[in-house]
Amino acid sequence: MAPTLPGWEPPPPDTSELSGDRLNADAVTPRKTRLPVEARTLWYASAGNSLALWMLQIAVAVHVLESHTVATLAVVGLVGTVPALVCTPIAGLVADRYDVRRIALVAIGGQVVVLLLVVAVGRFGLGLLAALYAVQGVLASFWPPARQRWLYGVVPVDLRHRANASIGSINGMMTLAGATLGGLLSSWNAFAAFGVAAACQVVATTQLLRTRSPEPAARATGARTSFTADLRDGVRAARDFPLARSVVWIGVAWGLVGGGYSVLLAGHVTVDLGASAFVLGVVYAADGISVMAATVVAGRLSRRHHLAVYASAYVVQGAAWALIFMSDHVAPLVACVVLMRFASGFIIALDTNILLDTVPDDVRGRVTSVHMTTYNAVGRLSLAGLGALLTIVDVTTVGIVAGISSAVFGIAWWLWSGRRAKHAYVVADVKGTA
Repeated sequence: MAPTLPGWEPPPPDTSELSGDRLNADAVTPRKTRLPVEARTLWYASAGNSLALWMLQIAVAVHVLESHTVATLAVVGLVGTVPALVCTPIAGLVADRYDVRRIALVAIGGQVVVLLLVVAVGRFGLGLLAALYAVQGVLASFWPPARQRWLYGVVPVDLRHRANASIGSINGMMTLAGATLGGLLSSWNAFAAFGVAAACQVVATTQLLRTRSPEPAARATGARTSFTADLRDGVRAARDFPLARSVVWIGVAWGLVGGGYSVLLAGHVTVDLGASAFVLGVVYAADGISVMAATVVAGRLSRRHHLAVYASAYVVQGAAWALIFMSDHVAPLVACVVLMRFASGFIIALDTNILLDTVPDDVRGRVTSVHMTTYNAVGRLSLAGLGALLTIVDVTTVGIVAGISSAVFGIAWWLWSGRRAKHAYVVADVKGTA
């Protein structure tokens, strides 16, 4: 028997013929209460991918910090992830235009090859490691928009918030598993962690091979225009729909202060507190448990409470983040991480739903990529600035200022956007936009 997954129930026996044309049939047939089996398979694939990414992230941090400074780690992270930013808008358009199953297989399967190369040659200098990290990031950028269009092609409109919450729970669960396993392996040998990460991507690939693409009706159809015109359409959609636009800008705001999350946390734990790689893994495990618990709760929230909870979570997240850097011992730090990431779990679970529910189906891949691109671009700029900033001020000061800023952004989002969009968001569940 398959294990129970956070946020969903077993699939019904008759969902194999579900197609996008039937998603808005609420007025004719009763609403379905169970997620289709294809969604569960995507959950497993996402779990393998997320586990690999967390292990990779921790292994890179530990490997670099063994002989270099936190500022060097920030530079490696910057060099290794900037190329993905260029590809992310293209990834969203590709997901809107082409078969999402093939895109997903290339995105996940290609990472297997790159991670094996990291194991083989990544020890021969930070430059080579960063280059392979960059290629891995480029491939990884194609997975989220493809997965999201695939998921929306097989899940009924009224169950999408639960599907998104379940996908969001992966971040918590795999932070727990990836951080614990990655911390243990990296404390022995970071390259062993890279090898296990490659094995996780193999598992994710096999899950995707078991699942068919959505029916053509669930994918974008119609006459094809140029790539440039389609990219403009995606940006225009993200701009013209107020709720989607607000999620993009608050994502930018958090990217500004949260781009250096892993660097700051790793630096504070291992440098300021003098803790080991194993303790860093324990901290990330607490992170994962908290996110996982929050996403389970978020998947059962009444839709009319989503926007208020989303805004409140930003405030709590920011306050707890500041408290992390006021902690002088591991125990209070872990408590603050639990509080912060519990709040983050609600953001993770609700973010995609709030972003996409009021925009047309044929631009959802591009709107997803716009959100990812702006967030990640600002995050990389933040990371670049962090490397320079840490030569002037300490990690504690940067962390406290970032946390306070996040809380302010949450309040501003609710006052300017969240409360005004409540009606449009609630009725989107009834009308559907697919």
